[in-house]
Amino acid sequence: MVKKLIVNADDFGIHPAVNRAVEKAFAAGILTSTSLMAGGAAFDEAVRMARSMEGIGIGIHLTLVGGLPTVLPPEEVPTLTWEGGHLCSDYGELIKRDMKGRIRMEDVYREWDAQIRKILDTGLPVTHIDGHQHMHMWNHFFPITLTLARKYHIPCMRVPDEKLLFGFSLSPKGAFRFAAKNGLSLMARGHRKALKKAGIRTNDHFWGMMYGGHFYENRMLSVVDRMEDGVSEIMCHPSADASAMERTFHWGYEGEEELKSLTSPAVRERLKARNIRLISYRDVVKG
Repeated sequence: MVKKLIVNADDFGIHPAVNRAVEKAFAAGILTSTSLMAGGAAFDEAVRMARSMEGIGIGIHLTLVGGLPTVLPPEEVPTLTWEGGHLCSDYGELIKRDMKGRIRMEDVYREWDAQIRKILDTGLPVTHIDGHQHMHMWNHFFPITLTLARKYHIPCMRVPDEKLLFGFSLSPKGAFRFAAKNGLSLMARGHRKALKKAGIRTNDHFWGMMYGGHFYENRMLSVVDRMEDGVSEIMCHPSADASAMERTFHWGYEGEEELKSLTSPAVRERLKARNIRLISYRDVVKG
């Protein structure tokens, strides 16, 4: 088999700093794909930019967390907007609320349906679906993701199943992230059968959870060296102004470093040396 790589920037449309980074990483780097966030404050700018980036893959970044506004009026999805009329800030809080039975699946369906329609109404050709903080794979929400993908004939979906032993750490913070990553990876892996049955194509391998927001050049080179046959996806979060992003979102991401990785000549040369072909989800559909 041939080694193929999708390099996808999440959160397109969330902030002008992310939009500028996506544009630069596509024009001067290895970025092949990005996921558009319907509720992002810089959505309209992102759409204008996307129209000028010929060949970039455009995904739908389904969102239930991040402190962002909903696409529907908040009073129409009240079980999702209990924090000042916005989505909750943290996926842990969303999951705890869901486990207590306080999230109406009808609200999730209607909000995600509105997000998808908002993006499709731009006329941009959509290549795939993924999710902010991977909530599209949460067991209670995944049937909704699958139903909507089939409803709108979206051909591909990200499966974030990073290798279980990858990124092991003994530090308290690292150990928690490692455990959370493995829990999500196993959950996501369990949905592959349903996706295949529905005729929805996926990536074979995934990288970006353990290095999320901190995908430095040396880490990207290491991941490239680990790549196997089939379709891999690298998820990244580049930014043209990390300070502005931190003032707004407080994620601790180093988006400018990720942008450097995406535009690194060394990374491009390593991909060439390993005969890894850059693609988008559009090419996954073509086979």
